[in-house]
Amino acid sequence: MRTGETGLNLIKGYEGLRMSAHYAPTEQWTVGYGHTGSARHGMSVTEGDAERLLKDDVQPIEQLIGDTVRAPLNQNEHDALVSLIFNIGEDNWKRSTVLRKLNAGDKIGAANAFELWTKAFVNNELATLDGLVRRRAAEKSLFLMPTDAALVVPSSDVLPAAECEPEFVSDRVMNAKPLVDFEKIKHDSKRELAPEERAARTRALFAATQALSGDPSKMIVSKAEERADMGVTIGALLAGMLAFVLTGIGVILLLGQEAPGIAEALGLSYDRFAALFENLPIWLSATGAAMCYFILYILVKRTARHDLKRQRARDLARMRVAE
Repeated sequence: MRTGETGLNLIKGYEGLRMSAHYAPTEQWTVGYGHTGSARHGMSVTEGDAERLLKDDVQPIEQLIGDTVRAPLNQNEHDALVSLIFNIGEDNWKRSTVLRKLNAGDKIGAANAFELWTKAFVNNELATLDGLVRRRAAEKSLFLMPTDAALVVPSSDVLPAAECEPEFVSDRVMNAKPLVDFEKIKHDSKRELAPEERAARTRALFAATQALSGDPSKMIVSKAEERADMGVTIGALLAGMLAFVLTGIGVILLLGQEAPGIAEALGLSYDRFAALFENLPIWLSATGAAMCYFILYILVKRTARHDLKRQRARDLARMRVAE
């Protein structure tokens, strides 16, 4: 396949026209549109001569493409490859990812591989050059441009996905990951923290607590707070049971007074009521005293837990001021 006018114009645009021979940084003479084969000191050409030299220079490249590329190419793809090889050289082309992707049948991968050739050595340092970036972009655009306009896919039918940068993680992948990496935590638990890291974690915990509740004492429950909470729960349970007993005594007395027939049917005879009435002051005094004790016990435990929370708040405040 011969190079078309589009490919030749692309090379002309980025090589530039030099009427007189120029000693390039690559330590060789160039003239015309990047011609080096017969260029020498003092040589000059016309625009027509430069174009003829360019057509002569691309002929070996066309033969090289025919020998190395096994995939079918359209005119735009061929012209883009000619421009690329004209710039990078035969040896680089033979080892390039563009050629490897093309022969593997991956033309999109080959187009993306154009962008790998954007760097050059400047003052013995590898640097990305804007001229090479623009040239690769133009070649890639030509490579991807179909020769038949009917083949163009409407962009409204192909919506782009989220950015696929190396560090980018989509919401779908993020949601599929576990919230906590227990293996990492298991290994980190054996590692001693440096003083700076310990201080940073304390500050983070304090800030998170402030943001969530505004109360720095509402943090991880200590052993003392666990015992206080357990005492409050047990005291409330026993006080509730005693209240239930008092309620039961009152219901029995009310049943014997208002419905003696039902009380007799339940086995509550007159003698039982008489014994209950005789011992009623003792039952009421004992139950009331027990309820007062457990209510007082609950209040003491609540006060102790409140003091622990207040003491922790003061300690954290002093730690924050010290840091």
